[in-house]
Amino acid sequence: MTTRHLQVIILSALLSGCAGIQSQLDNEKISSLRYDSVACPALVAQRNQAVAEISRLTNGRGYQDPNVVTGFGPFLPDYRTANQKQAGALQGQADSMTRSIDRRKCTG
Repeated sequence: MTTRHLQVIILSALLSGCAGIQSQLDNEKISSLRYDSVACPALVAQRNQAVAEISRLTNGRGYQDPNVVTGFGPFLPDYRTANQKQAGALQGQADSMTRSIDRRKCTG
């Protein structure tokens, strides 16, 4: 093995440890069980507030997950803007709240 091969192996190992976009997207998906202890009216209000904030952050377009080429997610850096990252986290929370609301048949 040449020095060049060793450098490539070390660089590959270091880069694979970086937080890729896929791990960030996975962190945005959260369990709805954490919202089951919140009263229905409060949960509906929190969800509506999160949806309004997402709309503000995305200029009314709503949040859409970025299209990441299959297999490259762990290696690509998170290239989203700060607003997109914040909207993504809020979208994950809003989706979880919606699942809890639907499961408990809350009205609002």
